[in-house]
Amino acid sequence: MNKRVAMLVINAFTHDTRVEKEAKTLAEAGYSVTVFALHGGDLPETEERDGYLVERIRLRSRGWGAHFGVRLLKYLEFIVRAVARVAHLHPAVVHAHDVNALVPGYLAARRSCARLVYDAHELWAERHAVLLRAAWVRRLVMFTERFLARRADAVITINPPIAELLARRYRIAPPVVLMNCQEYRPVERNAVLREELHIPPEQRIVIYPGLFAPGRGLEHLIRAAPHLDRAVVVLMGKDRLNGRLQSLVSQMGLQERVLFREPVPPDEVARYVASADLGVIPTQDVDLSYHYGAGNKLFHYIMAGIPAAVSDQPEKRRIVETYGVGAVFDQSDPQDIARVINSLLNDRERYERMCRNARRAAREELNWGHEARKLLTLYERLLESR
Repeated sequence: MNKRVAMLVINAFTHDTRVEKEAKTLAEAGYSVTVFALHGGDLPETEERDGYLVERIRLRSRGWGAHFGVRLLKYLEFIVRAVARVAHLHPAVVHAHDVNALVPGYLAARRSCARLVYDAHELWAERHAVLLRAAWVRRLVMFTERFLARRADAVITINPPIAELLARRYRIAPPVVLMNCQEYRPVERNAVLREELHIPPEQRIVIYPGLFAPGRGLEHLIRAAPHLDRAVVVLMGKDRLNGRLQSLVSQMGLQERVLFREPVPPDEVARYVASADLGVIPTQDVDLSYHYGAGNKLFHYIMAGIPAAVSDQPEKRRIVETYGVGAVFDQSDPQDIARVINSLLNDRERYERMCRNARRAAREELNWGHEARKLLTLYERLLESR
């Protein structure tokens, strides 16, 4: 039986943990998996990881600039090269990650007579992105997604609210939900952040590990810091805001209440999170993708066994309330952010109960092993239908 799988991503595939977990799961189950990605920098054109192959596609137009017309030419070149490379593999399944990879994925699947899987990592057309500011571009993306999602043999997405929205909007069967959970492994509490940043033992640590980017609500979190009881905020991640957060901290005189740390490798995140007392996700409602998303950080908090204070948005609320692992706040109000964080940290009995709930949820249900079984069941059905 042909068990070759071609995955398509339009990025350099360096830290795409969802794709990595799916490819590794399929490879361990006996599938021959190749991930086709975009070449850039000093990255190797081919490499082997966890039993699967990565092939990066070089574009002659790579260095031509960032003008919209040039970006379109780059995209068209990627489509042509990707379809040819995938067709040469003769896969049984083409697995396209996000709508930008769905176009070459659809063409490659048709050319190879392969099954097509569309994996929607978010509401791509709803993102608050520069490329999508023009209304006609957003409409074109939504039309393309609707047209091709209806022709896919299976659609996958990240949580129930987005699955329901996609099914309703595009009139397709409800997508299979594969949440972005972590692979389960017990994570011991430790003091790595306290030691590295010289945080006194009487101060509790509130952590945000992730990208510093618009819409993440980090300005509101900083403004909440003066209202926290015996707690410091640690922002650990890559800065895409050109130092604006550091400037705000300086203006407010919060250098001892808000601390910054460079990002750590993905396999180190859980250990650093486990050295904090509470995790926070203050995502703002800048677009529907942010509104309906849960965020990988929430699963890191649960795996590390610490409670989470999160924005009052559907999927975040569902998870923290269903599993009893945290509470929601009004993400537009810094004082309410501080109130909820204080209430979680200051009620010791409630806090310990949420820590136990988080560890149990990670062990029994909110882990990649649980999600991987759904992925393998889907693939078995696809191959049987061939």
